[in-house]
Amino acid sequence: MQKFSAATHHNLIRSFTNGSRFICARRLRSMSFDTALRKYTIAHGVLRNFGAFRTRTYNQVTSAITQLRGLSTTSPLLQNERSLDNLRHQLHQYTASLNPLKPVVPNDLFVSCTIMKKNGTVVGISQKFPKWQFLKDHDLYPRDLRKIDTSTIDNIPSIVVKPNKCILVNLLHIKALIKANEVMIFDTVNPVAAHGLGELMYDLEVRFQHSTAQLTLPFEFQVLEIILINVLNSLEVQLNNLEKQCGGILKDLENEIDRNKLKDLLIRSKNLSAFYKKTLLIRDVLDEILDNDEDLQGLCLTNNTNKDSEALPNQNHGNLLESAEDVEMLLETYYYQCDEFVQKSESLIQNIKSTEEIVNIILDSNRNSLMLFELKITIYTLGFTVATLLPAFYGMNLKNFIEESDLGFAGVILVSSLAGIIITMTNFKALRSVTRLTLMNNHSGKNTKTHIDNAEMKTQKFVPTVSSNLKNWKRKLHYLMKGENSKIAQVDRLTSKREAIRQWLIQHKTDK
Repeated sequence: MQKFSAATHHNLIRSFTNGSRFICARRLRSMSFDTALRKYTIAHGVLRNFGAFRTRTYNQVTSAITQLRGLSTTSPLLQNERSLDNLRHQLHQYTASLNPLKPVVPNDLFVSCTIMKKNGTVVGISQKFPKWQFLKDHDLYPRDLRKIDTSTIDNIPSIVVKPNKCILVNLLHIKALIKANEVMIFDTVNPVAAHGLGELMYDLEVRFQHSTAQLTLPFEFQVLEIILINVLNSLEVQLNNLEKQCGGILKDLENEIDRNKLKDLLIRSKNLSAFYKKTLLIRDVLDEILDNDEDLQGLCLTNNTNKDSEALPNQNHGNLLESAEDVEMLLETYYYQCDEFVQKSESLIQNIKSTEEIVNIILDSNRNSLMLFELKITIYTLGFTVATLLPAFYGMNLKNFIEESDLGFAGVILVSSLAGIIITMTNFKALRSVTRLTLMNNHSGKNTKTHIDNAEMKTQKFVPTVSSNLKNWKRKLHYLMKGENSKIAQVDRLTSKREAIRQWLIQHKTDK
């Protein structure tokens, strides 16, 4: 069979595992049939050599490939959705059977893991080891078991380096123990995480059984790289889904503020915050290792185990430094990619917060408009009430001494109308002054002498002097030493407001 690079094999296994993407009428209309068939045929040849435990459905997928080879793009079978569903079902059964890792039941006495040797051979699937014996065999401490506990996948991410011994990796759903000649992938109780571990095992087998990359990089570096690739691929899928979901909701909210959309946005915002914390923790783990030279050198297990070889000590030291530089470059690559996810999620969170603030402003504005409308109705009602009060007095069955007057009726109507108009105009003027906001909280909007004198009297003690500036600097230095940046910003805002008021008073006096 034709030889391919590790990256090519990785893409082929991805293409085949996601089988139904190509075997569907919609995709066949947009992709060359020969291209799709070639992808499946090559991937099928690669998978054929993956191990005896996968051969139980080999005949099913062979039958599906044989049928595909005999078809053309105009074949009625490809135009028949039912036939396509049958082919998809056969491929799905095959790919589903490729996952040998199943969720396990938590056990406090045993550790369950799958072991793969340096040549890509799986020597044990979900093997159980007594915990104390496992700790003794690998020179671990009981506290290290918390990092590889199979009962949860929500532990804080970590990469623990045991110089000359092993590397403990705990990233998302992947918990592994890497040694110079083997890797142990610990099982999980989560079915979704078990599927991800199955994909990790496929990638490891593709790398070590069908590539020559092991000749250029140490075994532990390649395992660590594959783990980081799987973790970042998982994060990328989650980020793309969150961007698509949140972006659609934000776009809909631009056209209409709907209660259900706001509820969905709240849920997505919580998921996005959890994703942001997750990526931030992973980035911090990589950053911590990159900042520690001892950990970088401790990651080179192959060179450490070969220190007793016939090579000279200076050569061993040079190889160790070279390996440390290689792993540093490798980790930096994935650090920047993880940092990109952090920046994207942070930007999306900021967009959601900005949208929420805008929505709150709009809702507050609508509430204020409703309150203003209600106040206007109340003012009009008060004006009409005052206007009808005086005629109501004259409606009493008592003498008022103007019954015989020709101007009595017109006079009462005129006086009551003027009273109602005056009351209404006065209230509307007061309403306008309440709705007008100024820097000095002057509702009238006029710089009256009393208002200016009061403002000047209150701000005289805030005139900046050398002593006041020294006090501010001392206070800011005190907050800086304590790490209270928010209080420093508060002092700056208060100082700027006082200075703005003082400049306003100076400008007013200059205008006079």
